[in-house]
Amino acid sequence: MKNNNKQQEKKPLIKTKMKPDGGVEVELQKSPGNTVVGKIFAIAIAFITVFGGVFALIYLLTQI
Repeated sequence: MKNNNKQQEKKPLIKTKMKPDGGVEVELQKSPGNTVVGKIFAIAIAFITVFGGVFALIYLLTQI
């Protein structure tokens, strides 16, 4: 019986709404840090920021 209580209704990641003027409003239901894709992007951005600067510095020093 505990399994039934722990199962939660899954919300979609993106929720869209129609505005009265015909526009579309997009709302994120989850934080990007809580999703697998969000974590992959965060790690990729951190990796590029740290190692991109190091590789650029090494490249510029070897060109001199």
